[in-house]
Amino acid sequence: IVYLHLGIILCHFRAVLFTVEAEQSMYTSEFGESVVMGCKFNPKPSYPHPDLNVTWHWINSDSVQDVIRLDNGVPRSESPKYRGRVQLLTEELAEGWAKLKVIPGTDLRISDAGKYQCVVHSADGADYKTIALSVEGEKYMCCSVGDEVLITCQSEGYPKSTVEWQNGNLKTLNPNTTAESTPDQIFRITSQIKVSSSEKNNYTCKFTKDGSSATIYIPGKRSFPVLKWYMVFTCPPACA
Repeated sequence: IVYLHLGIILCHFRAVLFTVEAEQSMYTSEFGESVVMGCKFNPKPSYPHPDLNVTWHWINSDSVQDVIRLDNGVPRSESPKYRGRVQLLTEELAEGWAKLKVIPGTDLRISDAGKYQCVVHSADGADYKTIALSVEGEKYMCCSVGDEVLITCQSEGYPKSTVEWQNGNLKTLNPNTTAESTPDQIFRITSQIKVSSSEKNNYTCKFTKDGSSATIYIPGKRSFPVLKWYMVFTCPPACA
């Protein structure tokens, strides 16, 4: 009796999983400045490669708008909003990076804030990631003097932020805060407190969206913290 043994050979084919990862989930820049947002794709094909396509979209609840795309090795921006203002950093593609840059001198706009999708297609597959961009406007702090000192913190930017106040004893204060939307889609946040001009203390306003803050001393010297956004302190001599 001849026994025929069938040997089953299992061949394991390990498929390459194509992935896209965001360098950061959130980017923050200032109105009028520049920004570079990036996503990393893997495996990285040789570049130039005819099968590599990259598209950056700006998205909101109502629409999807092309920002820039790479087709057949050529970056193109057809959107009137972004044409001439953005570029795809093609020198980074060989390293597996799809980076979108707002060109310096073209001014980052408040309307550029929102969600972006980085979409990459290659012969190995396709994937995308969503990235948020926050555009900061100007912030300042000032005061006016009488029997009471009116201290004002104001911010212009997008998206809208809440404001918290504390005194030097870490006591939470209740400000009068208003938010106004401008035609340029900017939120103008104004937050004010009144304190006694005879009481020595310091007061800090904090914008909770980005954690930035400013402190003023009544009476005494004003602080000038090093922050990522513009800050101008103005105060009458009686307050200094």
